[in-house]
Amino acid sequence: MALRHRNPAGFCLGLISLVSTGLATSSALGAPRMPTHVACVGDSITYGYGASNQATKSYPANLQTLLGASVQVKNFGRNSATLLSAPYGDLPYEDQAEFAAASSFVSGAGASAVVDVIIMLGSNDSKNFNWAPSGKPKNDQQFLKDYRAMVEHFSALAPKPLVFLALPPATGNSPCCSIDGQVIHDEIVPLIKQLATEKDLPTIDLNTPTTGHPEYFGDGVHPTDAGYALIAGLMRDALLTDRSSGGAAGVAGAGGEGAGGASGGSAGVESAGSGGSALAGVAGLAGSPPGGAGSSYVAGAGVAAAGAAQVAGASSGGAVAGASAGGKSSPSDGSASEGCALSGRRQGPGSLFAFGGLGLGWLVARRRRARARG
Repeated sequence: MALRHRNPAGFCLGLISLVSTGLATSSALGAPRMPTHVACVGDSITYGYGASNQATKSYPANLQTLLGASVQVKNFGRNSATLLSAPYGDLPYEDQAEFAAASSFVSGAGASAVVDVIIMLGSNDSKNFNWAPSGKPKNDQQFLKDYRAMVEHFSALAPKPLVFLALPPATGNSPCCSIDGQVIHDEIVPLIKQLATEKDLPTIDLNTPTTGHPEYFGDGVHPTDAGYALIAGLMRDALLTDRSSGGAAGVAGAGGEGAGGASGGSAGVESAGSGGSALAGVAGLAGSPPGGAGSSYVAGAGVAAAGAAQVAGASSGGAVAGASAGGKSSPSDGSASEGCALSGRRQGPGSLFAFGGLGLGWLVARRRRARARG
């Protein structure tokens, strides 16, 4: 039976109060996973080439500042490195000293360490002589095979780290170094997403928020200081996303003006697993969220003060957008949304669904009793 509310604002306030209770309880029961060690694996975009000061302005250096002194963030970027192994890539990362150093960093973190590995490779693989060499088969499937092997290598190390697959940034105007932004967007990014689904691993989308923003790049490929700050903010938001609901979470940048963590913009988190959104079907009764009836749209505070997170449950179609001061929040489909704004970071579905769902049920039952008496 369709419910019509004569006072939508009052209903929304009631729903906010109920869900806030669930959020508070959920927050008390658990918190986002906080790493103690972060290994940044990648090419020159990880190394910090093009920054005004590589030691302080690279994305790993910015990420260290964002996470604080209690977390060890190490830069294992290698200029010009490819994910493709020999003889397919012209400078395979797995053959470089940085790969061995990253492996040692992870395995030496200690039994009680909470370790994250961020892999951001693929830009150099887009070069025509690496990706589609003349007279030879395209190396797309070799790329997938080599990426799978690298993920399995890091995942097998003790203590078992959580491996994040970062989708390479887009390119600006007239990209240098034979990098092909179209190949990155149309071919490499889908392969990384495919592997993330296969391995149930989180992805960090740096491609979406940098597309159409040549100002983030100094030479069309390597970020400016502002670009590196943007990337660090997106990385931070991904690492601190609560995954207690199950399923792999992927972070997709919302893009647009001021997008990104340290810049005060927005990032999106998309669940690749079966966890979905705990509020699916709840907010759908209160308004018309982007996913339609049965989906949820929650706008509120992100996982950290400098950034914002937009969370979409793949199996339920729910979306949660969090915007911090000075940033923007936008639904995952790019449309505007009106209705209830529920403030709070994403939590596990258990207590949130229990408190929010039961409370909403009480409101609906009360409404029906009033109608029956009338």
